[in-house]
Amino acid sequence: MTRRVRLERDTLWLSGADMIALLVGIVVHVVLTRTFTDGDYGRWVLLLDLFYVTATIVDLGLPTLIGRDGERLGAGAHDLVHRCLRLQIRFALPIIVIGGLLGWMWVGESTPWLIASFILALSACIQILTYAHRAALRALGESRQEALVRFVDRGATAAGIVLAASLFGAHPIALALATFVGPLGAVMIAIWLGERRLRTTTGGLELETTAADGRVLIGLGVPFLLAAIALVANVRIEKLMLGTISTPEQVEIFQIAWLAFIAGYAPILSIRAVMLSCCGEVRDEKEKMWYRAKRAAVLIGIAAIPGYFIGGLIGHEAIIAVFPDYADNATVVFSWMLMAWILALVASVPLTLVQVSERPLRYAALLWSGIVADLIACIVLIPDSSFPAEQAAFAAIIGAGVVLIAAMMEAWRLHAEESTVLVAEP
Repeated sequence: MTRRVRLERDTLWLSGADMIALLVGIVVHVVLTRTFTDGDYGRWVLLLDLFYVTATIVDLGLPTLIGRDGERLGAGAHDLVHRCLRLQIRFALPIIVIGGLLGWMWVGESTPWLIASFILALSACIQILTYAHRAALRALGESRQEALVRFVDRGATAAGIVLAASLFGAHPIALALATFVGPLGAVMIAIWLGERRLRTTTGGLELETTAADGRVLIGLGVPFLLAAIALVANVRIEKLMLGTISTPEQVEIFQIAWLAFIAGYAPILSIRAVMLSCCGEVRDEKEKMWYRAKRAAVLIGIAAIPGYFIGGLIGHEAIIAVFPDYADNATVVFSWMLMAWILALVASVPLTLVQVSERPLRYAALLWSGIVADLIACIVLIPDSSFPAEQAAFAAIIGAGVVLIAAMMEAWRLHAEESTVLVAEP
């Protein structure tokens, strides 16, 4: 039997995997906060965030094309995945070299941190290389298998970090090698599961991605690459700005609040990923697409209010229980970040509608409008503040609000254009 994408089921699979992975990740950060001293935990966080942003260039926007077109391509999805991977691997090596050097120069010029920087840059790029097969699995209705890949990624990394910290303490090379274990295991499992599923796929339509060469694929993926970088930077720009303008200690406070925030943000990303495949499947049938979008909006609206209060309560209690040394300041930051969470959740539907439209570059522009607003707010609010981490949370609210307003206006404009076309048709 052929599985089809289903919004509720697939979102639950991916969100469930993300929640488990995040709980495991919190254990990792508990270990790291108690292992590192003298601001080294803040430096570690800055390195990871820097590499998550720079390694996203390896994405090239191609997994989004696979997630959008995979179901309609049928048997053609297999070849598309292989073409995408060949392109991504070519971009990975220079990113590893450049990213490793940038990270080393940023956090300190010592040999252990230099080696750790290159290992972490490699880990980030390997993780990106799992996305092509993960997107194919999701597009073909196998979000449960993609969920397994996500869990292996985080779970193996967590086990490695705990083991490395117990044996070697705060040694950055040992901890970096432990971080590499998860992406390595994830890419192997993603390829195994993805290839097995893709080989059984038959039929399919002729689309613009069916026989596109490397240059054409890169051109098609550019809007989604810009969006992918924005998605990664969007939840990390505040920490990067704190590391640049403020101190590693403020990064640590913000990171603890961010861990509670990202536990609720992961389901948002899962909803958007599933909606991309769900709406992409009927992107040429406008009535069906808008019907699915309305259903998603209703589900999100129902989940938003209890999610805000329940998530807020759990987040506060978790910070107090797990990170008592940071609790006084981190809970304040987390309270403000909940507002950004609500705004980002509500923006999911209009953002996806723009993403699957004929002008995906506007989707990237929407996300970057939020990044720019967030960046400007950080530059204005953080300097000379007595509590920079709180000001960074205010900046996150401003960025999320800009994205929501702009996305709603753009989605409404698209709907009006399509309605005009339908009325004009004889």
